[in-house]
Amino acid sequence: MGHPAGVKRDRAKLERRRLKAARLLKQGLHQAEVARRVGVHRQSVNRWARQLEQGGAEALKRTPRAGRPPQLTAADRQRIVQGLKRGPEALGYGTSLWTAWRVADLIERECGVKYSTVHTWRLLTRVGLDATATRGAGLGAQGAGHSEMEAPALAGVKKNAQERGQTIVFVDESGLSERPHRVRTWAPRGQTPVLQFHFTWKTLSVMAGITWWNFYFKLFPGTIKAPQIIEFLPHLMRHLRRPLLVIWDGLPGHRSAAVRDFVATQGKRLTLEWLPGYAPELNPVEHIWGYLKQHELPNLCPRQLSELSSAACAALRRMRRRPTLVTAFWKQAELF
Repeated sequence: MGHPAGVKRDRAKLERRRLKAARLLKQGLHQAEVARRVGVHRQSVNRWARQLEQGGAEALKRTPRAGRPPQLTAADRQRIVQGLKRGPEALGYGTSLWTAWRVADLIERECGVKYSTVHTWRLLTRVGLDATATRGAGLGAQGAGHSEMEAPALAGVKKNAQERGQTIVFVDESGLSERPHRVRTWAPRGQTPVLQFHFTWKTLSVMAGITWWNFYFKLFPGTIKAPQIIEFLPHLMRHLRRPLLVIWDGLPGHRSAAVRDFVATQGKRLTLEWLPGYAPELNPVEHIWGYLKQHELPNLCPRQLSELSSAACAALRRMRRRPTLVTAFWKQAELF
């Protein structure tokens, strides 16, 4: 009887059954009786009897499975481990993060063998590597009314914005620094990767506004205060021609007199709403920052702030070109 594809057979059990049949045959039992006792077809016993006659009981013992010959030699595997220790930057990648497809690229470059990401994961575990956290090592210095919006009222806000012909834009800010956002990467077991970075306090800030279909951003040196906010809002209005309903949190800069005065000069072109202070996760822009730091800039160790700025700008532009990401940010916020 055949075995379904993918079902593993107990090879040891099959061997015991064949050897039992051999013992019964040696005792002089008829092949039909042997087949009944071991629970197989008579043709199988007939085949085993011929093998027993030609090669003895050894002929009925299981043989090692030949399988597919390995594509990588022991020397190849050692080169892969050494390549992993050199880090992905040696291959031209911008961050010190080994992903499965980056390791697959390393294998192809070093050994000329193409592996899928799934096979790469299996190979990494076989050669004694593990996904582990990283640790850092500093290198030293080098116009409208405002209302408090409750979560249940969000659907009403959406409806009112549609009736007034407004585009809803959620706005938020985040900070970046030359110190890396550390995440897990591949490394030999027991050897925690060390990220060498400049331990400075220089920071970069980014402000973004997200609509249903896209997001818009601007980078600023240092922290974001009222002047930067006033610079960002016209940036939004240049990209979005319809009247805007900006929804953001209660950051002091958002409530500053300078921002209030600027909004007042815009008339119906710009309206503000406030997220409840207890629920910042309602803002989908928060998920932009999470994806940026966890997936686009993980383990990045820039040598200077301009390098960080370029990397962040390029990453955000890549993200903007992926509509499915924007949809995912909204779904994660679970707003409407």
